[in-house]
Amino acid sequence: MRSTPTPRLCLAAALLVLAAGAAGAQTFTTTVAAPDGTLLATDVYFPIGAGWGPWPVILQRTPYGKQAYTVQRACQLFNLWGYACVGQDERGCHDSGGVYTGYVNEGGDGRATLDWIAGQLWCDGNIGTFGGSALGMTQYAFSPGANPALKCMVAVVATPDFYHDATYQGGALRYALDHGWLADQNALDVFDQLKKHRLWDAWWASYAVLPNVATVNVPTLHVGGWFDIFQQGTLDAFTSFQHLGGPRALGNQKVIIGPWTHYGTFQQTEGQFTFPTNAIFVDDFIPIARDWFDHWLKGGKAGVASWPAAQVYLMGAVGEPDAPGNRWLDLPDWPPLATVVPFYLDGRRSLQTSQPPTAELGMVMDPANPVPTLGGQELSSEAGPYDQRPLEARPDVASFTTAVLEKPLTVVGRVRCRLWIRPDTPDLDLTVRLTDVYPDGRSMLVTDGIQRARMRCGDSEECFLPLGVPTEIVVDMWSTAIVFNAGHRIRIDVAGSNAPRFEVNPNDGGDLNHPSAGVVARPALLFGPDTPSRLELPALRASAFPRRRLLAGQRGTVGSVGKTP
Repeated sequence: MRSTPTPRLCLAAALLVLAAGAAGAQTFTTTVAAPDGTLLATDVYFPIGAGWGPWPVILQRTPYGKQAYTVQRACQLFNLWGYACVGQDERGCHDSGGVYTGYVNEGGDGRATLDWIAGQLWCDGNIGTFGGSALGMTQYAFSPGANPALKCMVAVVATPDFYHDATYQGGALRYALDHGWLADQNALDVFDQLKKHRLWDAWWASYAVLPNVATVNVPTLHVGGWFDIFQQGTLDAFTSFQHLGGPRALGNQKVIIGPWTHYGTFQQTEGQFTFPTNAIFVDDFIPIARDWFDHWLKGGKAGVASWPAAQVYLMGAVGEPDAPGNRWLDLPDWPPLATVVPFYLDGRRSLQTSQPPTAELGMVMDPANPVPTLGGQELSSEAGPYDQRPLEARPDVASFTTAVLEKPLTVVGRVRCRLWIRPDTPDLDLTVRLTDVYPDGRSMLVTDGIQRARMRCGDSEECFLPLGVPTEIVVDMWSTAIVFNAGHRIRIDVAGSNAPRFEVNPNDGGDLNHPSAGVVARPALLFGPDTPSRLELPALRASAFPRRRLLAGQRGTVGSVGKTP
């Protein structure tokens, strides 16, 4: 069977630290039959000296190997807490049979495994699941219609939306993530399959989660990071399960979002920033996870019901001792009610709150010379907040900047940019980066997004650009929580590519699976009352919300700044 490397996820490191003294368990290995008869290799861990139970059970399903040290140590830790634990190789991985298919079979395979566990004499009828990244996504995959014995989940840096978040963000293929990860898993055949289904179709619908959210009946603790590759998916999972799920899911969701990248989950240093020590989450997460399991699997844990629905880290100016932000917010829901503040682009390359006069700016988008990726919600080690000035110096990047802020502006929620263009090609990409410009000139990335023009009408059809006709394109930049401090400026960088994070668009409207060399797009970016290109920021009065309650007490320093590239 296919052997895959272990991911560099700091969730695993957190478990190793806290399970350091948890060696030893009663274990046995067996197989579980998937719906099509494929045998899934499964390890079972019992608490030492406790006979054959029955116990509540925690399940981990993984493509990285059930014998991975992190899976074993997590199971041993769960044993110490009084839980049996099951570790299972996903189909086509390590000791399991079958062929790896990405997430196509994860729903059925996971539900079959839950049915098997629920039928064992050593299970007391209460099952929880746990894991991050791929181990979190498989939980989301099997949550619709799951065995009622599944009482709760803990999903970390993951998404239930395999199309929009994991593969086609804004209609553009997430090339670095999907090609890079699947190449590491020796599964480029799965990557080829993803490219065959560029539009939302019956293949995607066959294993989709959110369209079936009404059948999800699982209280879930969702954990993510502002710079994580699946940031918006984590938030959307919370919102969908909380408000649209089945009876046991409704109102029983919690979400925690820190200032973290995917590989830097729970850490303090992300990209070129070292946040204050209150960003460190290792000591907080493990007892929170235990309380969550104890509450739902053992009949109640005092205090869990009163946890705030959402806890998010409100980022602030790093390295400025008196700056607002860099603290945790307790929110009654996500997204919070905010006031959308428009900042209009103008021909002088500024952002202003009043409508500018009519003007335009010529853009150049050359697929042979794409704008490179620099930080952001990436899987690479160079993820997170990076100074964007090297990109802003390029002639094919148009920057628009506010005046110096006279007072802080708190932004919490979904960020969008509405751009009007007059195109000269049938297709192109628009990318937008939002940055916090420090008084010393650093332009630090906050969040960003992309929209492929041919996919602007929806995910199940292509609508090519009408040449020469002013057209609005909305770029979804996902979400954030940040205070832009007084003395700073707000900036957006508009371009036509962000590679290799996203597949480069040839701009010619051709078959993207058999691309040509492409053509240089030269659209005009339009401003003014009739074509109001604008950034939309959700402004919030953060003082209306309390500081962290659930998490450990406020700690530490104002943080520090890393070297610029």
